[in-house]
Amino acid sequence: MKLNKIILPVMACALTLSGCYDEKMEWGKPDGHGDVNISDIPLALKEKLANYDYIKAYAKQYAPHMTIGLGLGADQYISDPQYKQVADDNFQLFTTGNAMKHQAVVKSDGSLDFTTIDAFLQAVPTDIKIYGHNFLWHTQQNQNYLKSLIAPTMKVESSGGVANILSGDATDFNGGTTGGWGSWGSNKDSQTIEEGAGSDGTPCMVLKNLGDGNAWEAQCGYTLSDFLQVGKTYMIKFKAKSTSGAGYLQFQYQNGTTYGSQGGYNDFNIGTDWNDFEYEFTPDYEDINRIILNFGKVGATYYIDDIQFGLKVEDPMTNVLSGDNSDFEGGTKGSWGNWGNNSTTSVSASGEGYNSNYCIVLVNPTDGSDYYAAQLAYTFDDPLKVGETYVIQFYAKTSLTGAGVQFATQNSNDYSGEGYHAIPLSSEWVLCEHEYTCSKEGINRILINFGKNAATFYLDNIKFGVKKATARALTRGTSITYVPKSAEEKKAALLSAMEAWIKGMAQHPGMERVTEWDVINEPIGDNSKWRGFDNTFMDGDSAPVENEESGLTLNWGNEAGNGHFYWGYYIGKEYATKAFEYARKYCSTGTKLYVNDYNLESSPNKLAALIDFVQYIEDNGQEVDGIGTQMHVSSSITKDQVDAMFKTMAATGKLIRVTELDVQVGTTTPSAEQLATQAEVYQMIFDSYRINVPQAQQSGITIWTLTDSKKEHEYWLPNDAPNLFDANYERKHAYKGVCDGIAGKDISEDFSGDDWKNAYETEGEETPAE
Repeated sequence: MKLNKIILPVMACALTLSGCYDEKMEWGKPDGHGDVNISDIPLALKEKLANYDYIKAYAKQYAPHMTIGLGLGADQYISDPQYKQVADDNFQLFTTGNAMKHQAVVKSDGSLDFTTIDAFLQAVPTDIKIYGHNFLWHTQQNQNYLKSLIAPTMKVESSGGVANILSGDATDFNGGTTGGWGSWGSNKDSQTIEEGAGSDGTPCMVLKNLGDGNAWEAQCGYTLSDFLQVGKTYMIKFKAKSTSGAGYLQFQYQNGTTYGSQGGYNDFNIGTDWNDFEYEFTPDYEDINRIILNFGKVGATYYIDDIQFGLKVEDPMTNVLSGDNSDFEGGTKGSWGNWGNNSTTSVSASGEGYNSNYCIVLVNPTDGSDYYAAQLAYTFDDPLKVGETYVIQFYAKTSLTGAGVQFATQNSNDYSGEGYHAIPLSSEWVLCEHEYTCSKEGINRILINFGKNAATFYLDNIKFGVKKATARALTRGTSITYVPKSAEEKKAALLSAMEAWIKGMAQHPGMERVTEWDVINEPIGDNSKWRGFDNTFMDGDSAPVENEESGLTLNWGNEAGNGHFYWGYYIGKEYATKAFEYARKYCSTGTKLYVNDYNLESSPNKLAALIDFVQYIEDNGQEVDGIGTQMHVSSSITKDQVDAMFKTMAATGKLIRVTELDVQVGTTTPSAEQLATQAEVYQMIFDSYRINVPQAQQSGITIWTLTDSKKEHEYWLPNDAPNLFDANYERKHAYKGVCDGIAGKDISEDFSGDDWKNAYETEGEETPAE
C-alpha cells in the first residue's frame, strides 16, 4: 500500500546513514551488534505520523460499515484550496457547521437562499457524503421571520393624509359585515361581502348594478354620528375595481334624514384592475352627515375595499425639504445618502410610490444589531436650533410586516445623536409623524435608521421642518392597533412555516445527496427536560411576553439577531412528531433521520430523557432512525463514562452516530504530554464505539472542525486546540489516535526505516547510496 505522508527533509536524510549536507544524522552502533540496517531504525512520532495513510483509507480497510466525517465551514471549504484538499483526502462525509441551518437559509420574508449551499454541493466530490445539520434547533433560527408569523396583526385604521373616522368593517370589511354601509335604489341588484375578493385577498364589499342608468339609481351610503364641519377639508379614499372597463362610481354627500344639502359630486372611472381613488372637498352646509358612493350609471359589479374618510391631514410643519429630497419625482435620491450593513437605496419604478409615481427604496439585506446598522441620512448646511421643536413626516411601508424604522438626529462631525424614536410599519402605506425638540448644539443631520430587520422599506413625501405655531395637535396620520393571534393561530402558522422550510430544503436540487439529517438538534435541556417547556430555556432566556402596543416581544436572550426560538413553546410537544413527519414526507426515500444532543457522555439523566424523547415521537406515529451524540469532551473524560453512554444508546436498537467530536486540552499551546493525552482520548472513544455499538448500528463518527487555526475557532473553542491538525495543516498526535482507533490497533507498530525508504522512492527521487 502506498503511504501518503508529509516528507520532512531532515528525516529523509536519515535514510542514508551517511552524509547529507549539514543535516547529517549519526546513528550509533549498539555494542555487540553488527552494522545497523534501515529496517532496524525505530521511528520517532513525527516519522510515524508522516507514515500514516489518510484517515478514510483506514476507514475503508478496517471499518467499511461506517463513515468517518468532518464538520467544516462551508465558506472556508469553498474558498480555501488547501483546506478543501486536506478535508477531501481524509474524510468520507461532511457536515456543514452553519450553512444548512434555518438562520443561514431562511430570509426574513420566508424565502430560502441556497447560494452557499449550491456552491458547496458543487465543490464536494460525489464520492463524499453530506450530512444534514439541521432542520430544527432552539437557536440559529431566523427569529425575525418566525416572530412575524406569530406577532399580533397590525391593523391600520387610516392612512394617506386622512384622519379616518371609520373603523372596523366600515373600512376593511374583514369581519364579514358591511360595517354600517347600506344600499338602495331602483338599479341596485345586491350588496354583499365576499371572502377573499379584496385587493389583498381579504373580504371586500361587492355592489352589483342591474344595468345602465343614472348614477343615483343605485347608492351605497354611510351615515355618520356627527355633522361635518363647515370650512374644513375632508378626504375620502378607497380601493375599487369593476367587471367592466367602463365602470363608474360617483361620490356625493347629503343629510341622511332630509336628503337635502347635497353636493360634493365627483366622478371616478373604475377599470377592471384594483386602483386607489381619492377625493377631497370642503362642505358648505352645516347638516351633512352622510357620504354616498353612487353605482347606478354603468351596469357592472363593483368591488370596494379599504375605505378611509375624515379630515384631511394638513402639514404640521414648515417643510424645508423640496423636490427629490421630498417626493423623488425627478427620479433621483436628491441629497439623501445611506451606509451600513451592505444596505442599498434607490428610486423606485414609476407607480410604486405613495399614490403611484416614485419613492425611495431602502434594502437591508440581513438583520442587524439595531436600527442604526443601516442608515438613510440628510445633512443640512446649518445646524438645527437648540430649543426649537421640529416635525418629521413621511409615508412608508415595508416588505416585512412588523419591521420598522427609527428616526434620529446627529452631529455629522462627531456623530453624537439624539431624538431616537422607533416607528413600526406594515405592508400598507402609512403616514408616519414624530415631533422632536433639539437639545444639542451642532445637530445638522436627520436619519432614518432601517438596519434592524432584513427587509425592504419604501418611503415617500418626506417632510421636515419647524413645527407651526398654529399646527394641529400632532397625531399619527394612521391609527395602528394590534390584534393578538390565538394560540391555535400561532401553532398553525408555525407548523406551516416548519413544513415549508423542511420541504424547501429537502427538495432543493442537489439535496438528494443528503441521506442523513439531524431533524431536531439539542431538544433536551441540561436539567433533562424538553427545551421550551417548564421554563427550560438557554441561560438568559425566558418565556415570551406580549403586549398590545409593541406586539410580541421575545425575551429569549438579546432579542436582536440572536436566533433563539423554541418551536415547542408555541406548538407543544407535537412539534417533535411533526418535524419527523415532514422530514419523512419530503426527504428522499431511505434518508436516515436523527435526533442529536450534547453532554450525553457526562449526564446519564439527559441521555435517558433523550431516549424518552425518541420514544414519544415513535409512540405518536413517526420513526426515528438514529441518535446522535455530539461529544465535545475534555481530556478528563473517562472510559467508564464513554462505555456507559454507548452501551445505553446501543440498547435502543437505533443507529448511533458521534456527530461533533472534539477533545479539548484547555490551551492553544499544549505540551507534548497534553497532546499525547488528547490522542489517547480520541483513540479511547473510537475503541469504545467500535466495541460497544454493534456494527449494524454504527453510523460513524464525525470530527468537529479540521484544524486548530484561529479562523476555525473564532467563535467555537477560541482558546483551545481540539483538532487533529494544527493551524498549519500538520498532523497532530491525535491523528494517530483516530487512525489507531478505527483500526483497533497501533498501526505504526510495524513501521520501520524501510517504510521511509520506500516512501522516498515513490516521490520520484533517487535514493542515496547507503
